[in-house]
Amino acid sequence: MSRPQIIVNVKAALQRRGVTTDTGRAFLVYAGATGPAAPARCLSAADALAASVPAAQAAYVGDALTQGAPEVWVLRATAVDAGAVTESEWDAALAKLTADYGPGQVLIPGVSTSAAYEALLTHANASGRCVLLDGASNAAASALTTAAAGLAAAAGAQRAGMIAGWVTVPATGGGTRNVPGSVIAAGLAARGDGRVGHTNHAPAFDQGLGAGVAIGGTAVTVAYTDAELDSLSDAGVSVIRDVRGVPTLYDWKSVSDDPNFRQLNWGRMHMELSFGISSLVEKFLGRQIDGRGALFAELEGVLRGYFLPLWQANALYGAEPGDAFDVDTFSPNTPTTIKAGELHALAEVSLSPYTEKVVIDVTTSVAEGVAA
Repeated sequence: MSRPQIIVNVKAALQRRGVTTDTGRAFLVYAGATGPAAPARCLSAADALAASVPAAQAAYVGDALTQGAPEVWVLRATAVDAGAVTESEWDAALAKLTADYGPGQVLIPGVSTSAAYEALLTHANASGRCVLLDGASNAAASALTTAAAGLAAAAGAQRAGMIAGWVTVPATGGGTRNVPGSVIAAGLAARGDGRVGHTNHAPAFDQGLGAGVAIGGTAVTVAYTDAELDSLSDAGVSVIRDVRGVPTLYDWKSVSDDPNFRQLNWGRMHMELSFGISSLVEKFLGRQIDGRGALFAELEGVLRGYFLPLWQANALYGAEPGDAFDVDTFSPNTPTTIKAGELHALAEVSLSPYTEKVVIDVTTSVAEGVAA
């Protein structure tokens, strides 16, 4: 036996056919001489400065909020050398972001060391959150693909996205400054969550509504060739590109080599399901398990009620609800589990993909008319 608790296991499956949690919050971790040693909630760059966050990181807080994040939690990692933080030092800071802080995107802005990458993936695996990794502001495509390949098989890679390219924005008092891609992407993801009501979307491309457009961006710090863009996409690196003069996130991939998690929105949806269902079924702890199956039926109804709005919002794929999700609360509850005081449910969902490529075949003829 162990302590009373809620356990939600979400497993991936290839695509065959409530209440929204606050998945848009950002968790910004940095190393420096000053700032909060425990997570501090910031609703503006001024809040971060008031918490003694260094000016550069405080500006990133404002940037994430500008792009769409509803709130940013800031945390300082204690390090012997802020310029060469070890993996264990990053791990110690990230461990303070307990489950009580909820879901969201975790980032160490502007840091592209293997220690930071590995600590972030360890956190993604342990916490269920999404993590966003940065390359250097002028990183070569080959360096990014090599780094992503080294992370592809790691636990947590399913919920990890690497963002290439920083965005140039106007600086206070004149001039410009460059913002790490992870900060931009965190805001864009939150903006999209608010628009569609769930995490299974791509906060990228224009989509006719500026979904992936960096607000206030004037340029990107690096441009890649078409061949490099192909290799970056294949490696799971999402690039912020200059699209007709507008900095735009132009992909939304995970670094994982698992085809069930190729699109980062699938990993983020797993995050939403894990946190959302856990919160939803909290009220069942302590309830009496009756011999008539009433509690099982109530749990099934609650879960179906959670999944139905997700299907209606196109997060789940299917022509009908029954094609998109299914719930069973009777067969998994056996005399053994009931005697142990356990309440079980089996749920299956089919996740919708986003469009990665549009192919239009046009046939032309000269003065012959068009066949009916």
